[in-house]
Amino acid sequence: TCIVNFNLRTNELRTVLENFSDAPMTPKQILHVIQTKGLKEMRGTAPLACLVTMLHSQVRGDRVKNSIFFKLPGRMSLFTLKVIIHTFENSLIRHSFVA
Repeated sequence: TCIVNFNLRTNELRTVLENFSDAPMTPKQILHVIQTKGLKEMRGTAPLACLVTMLHSQVRGDRVKNSIFFKLPGRMSLFTLKVIIHTFENSLIRHSFVA
């Protein structure tokens, strides 16, 4: 059932990363928020495995360019939204010119 619920999971992931954390999260943390906040009824025997697979597939190969997710380099499994990364980088650039 991983593929059938792909778009819904993408929406829940975005919601979790935008609204429930101010830092990158592991798939386990993301799944915990989805379940405890009731964002999606999880079906199947391995929701964490499906979530990990979906996240990793979004940050590899041809999908990287169009993905909304970003995996922190050098970290095992920490993910955030690309928008958050770009906002942080722009903030650093603005502050470096002001100083």
